[in-house]
Amino acid sequence: MEKFVRISYTGRIKEGNIFDTTDKDLAKKEGIFDENRVYKPLSVVVGQGQVIEGLDEVLKDMKKGEKRAVEIPPEKGYGKKDPNLIKLVPLRAFKKEGVRPVPGMPVELDGRIARIQTVSGGRVRVDFNHELAGKTLVYNVKIEDIATKNEDRIRFLIERSFNDAEDFNIKINKKILEIEIPEKAYKDRNVLLRKASLSGDIFRFLNFESIMFVEVWEKEKSK
Repeated sequence: MEKFVRISYTGRIKEGNIFDTTDKDLAKKEGIFDENRVYKPLSVVVGQGQVIEGLDEVLKDMKKGEKRAVEIPPEKGYGKKDPNLIKLVPLRAFKKEGVRPVPGMPVELDGRIARIQTVSGGRVRVDFNHELAGKTLVYNVKIEDIATKNEDRIRFLIERSFNDAEDFNIKINKKILEIEIPEKAYKDRNVLLRKASLSGDIFRFLNFESIMFVEVWEKEKSK
């Protein structure tokens, strides 16, 4: 059985800035706060590539409540910087799309995310490497919880797909799983994708043969 954990963490570039954290207040303090993100401990199935390799390896033998600081080389982080992923693009290609390229700007080209490095002489140099490629990273990580029961494992997986498992009701009947979805979740426009993602994870990591999703819609009462 895979190890299901919930972790809090802060990641920074070695001798550099913090680039990611589960701590909302710290994200605001460091100027990396994203209002579209849910800041809370992250549920992870260890060894399944849900976090970078170097962090995944450390989680394997950590215990509940344990804290560690781990240094991760590029090879086990976001990879080494590949010079073949740095391209020159004519400036007119950006002007055609009404885009004024500026160094540091993220752009999407050919369905891939790149970052503009320089703009000079009618040409734009763009880098398709991950922005953390080639960087040695330092993570401070803590195991907040470890799921030991099937219902807890299911809730960890729900958190991965829906961000929150609160108000989800679960019923287990041998290899049949029933999940009642709360109103706040089933009225999300992305609910079909979320259910598909959750179903895939449950079938992959847990021993169920079928999943029933229940949504309760009630008629509005007349005022």
